[in-house]
Amino acid sequence: MNRTLAAMRTDVALQARNQLYAISVGMAVVLAGVLSWLSSPAQLHRTVPMALLLIVGGSTLLYVIAMVILEKDDGTLQAVVVSPLRPREYLDAKIVTLSALATLEGVIMTAGTVVWVGRDSGIHWPSPWLLVGVFALGVIHTYIGVILVVRHRRIMEALLPAGGLATLLQVPSLYFVGAFSHPALLAIPSAAPSMLIRGAFVPLEAWEWIYALTYSAVLVVMLRRWARVAYEHHVVRKGGI
Repeated sequence: MNRTLAAMRTDVALQARNQLYAISVGMAVVLAGVLSWLSSPAQLHRTVPMALLLIVGGSTLLYVIAMVILEKDDGTLQAVVVSPLRPREYLDAKIVTLSALATLEGVIMTAGTVVWVGRDSGIHWPSPWLLVGVFALGVIHTYIGVILVVRHRRIMEALLPAGGLATLLQVPSLYFVGAFSHPALLAIPSAAPSMLIRGAFVPLEAWEWIYALTYSAVLVVMLRRWARVAYEHHVVRKGGI
């Protein structure tokens, strides 16, 4: 636990030094304004899950790819591999810090939108399921980013497959905005936490709660295992190169 906390502090310092907090907060404020312009109180259950999936999910995927590539370039991963820090602890630190950053970004974007949209009709705050959904969205995107990026040594090598993967993960936004309601879209991993975000604004049916909670939990367990195996195979066995 002490090693994980130390790794988390290091990650937070690195993220701050690379201006990720400033970028996320600034982007969230700007996008809250855009989302407010596009939304009405009756549409928030559609527009907010769509926006968080597109923006927060996409930025989290990009952040984890950039951070791991940076650590490879400056030799940090080589030092981590020979340190007492275990792969599980390294990954846990990344998951917690980047998902917390995603949650901060999502909360600011949502709060700004809700305040502006509700300034005349009254502010109706979303339930705490918003935090659960955004954090789960960050966890899933971070794990997927790790699985992808450990296979590459240069940022440009990772960006092309990352772009295709990000596009696939963003397809469920069509479901939540009401443009395309085929249930097959709910099989895409990013859909389950987005359903939890929707549940913060409107009551969900029983099957939607079961789907969102169960599928999110299953995905986290599976992706956690996959990310650790990928990290050990592509990073640890190669000495962090």
